[in-house]
Amino acid sequence: MASVYRTLEHREHAEHMAHGHGHADHAPGGASHGDAQPHASPAQWSALLVAFLAAGLALSEQGAKHAEIKVQQLAVDAADTWAQYQAKSIRTTVARDISLMIAGLDPTTDPAALSHREETLAELKRDQDRYRNDPHDGMEAIAHRAHDFEHERHHALEQTHAYHNGSAAMELGIVLATASAIMRSRMLILMAMGFGLAGGILAILGYFAPEYGAL
Repeated sequence: MASVYRTLEHREHAEHMAHGHGHADHAPGGASHGDAQPHASPAQWSALLVAFLAAGLALSEQGAKHAEIKVQQLAVDAADTWAQYQAKSIRTTVARDISLMIAGLDPTTDPAALSHREETLAELKRDQDRYRNDPHDGMEAIAHRAHDFEHERHHALEQTHAYHNGSAAMELGIVLATASAIMRSRMLILMAMGFGLAGGILAILGYFAPEYGAL
């Protein structure tokens, strides 16, 4: 009797297997019910994150390079403008000294010489006023331009710092994302995403508000 029971059990098992294969063959698309839909692996997500961070890093480094070039150009412009200011100051001082020398000469009774003397003093006075107050080329206008160049240079320097800070954060994100692909660590990929987000924010601040991104 035991052998009969074993025979029946084997037969039921074989019928069950055959029934299961029959359902699999009639499944849509020829796929079995046990097949799962393909999903991206953690390594693939890490590789995608690395690609995004590398693109952001390239943009941030390009912004930093442009800002550095701008800093150098503005530094030259500010130096040239202050040199022009110094030249105007020297000419103003020379005109003033000549006026003092002429005014200190012995008085003369010759009407022609006296008239020429007064004309020379008046011309020197006009020169001094022009050197100081000319709206386009006077000392005040030149100093204003020089301060503008210095302000723009400081702004570009802050942009450089913000872009470099963003690049550093994204580089750390790339390192952590690569490590997460090797170690299959969800914590590392979350940290990589955090550094990447911080780097992107710093790079954006470098363009719009570098004073907040230049830590």
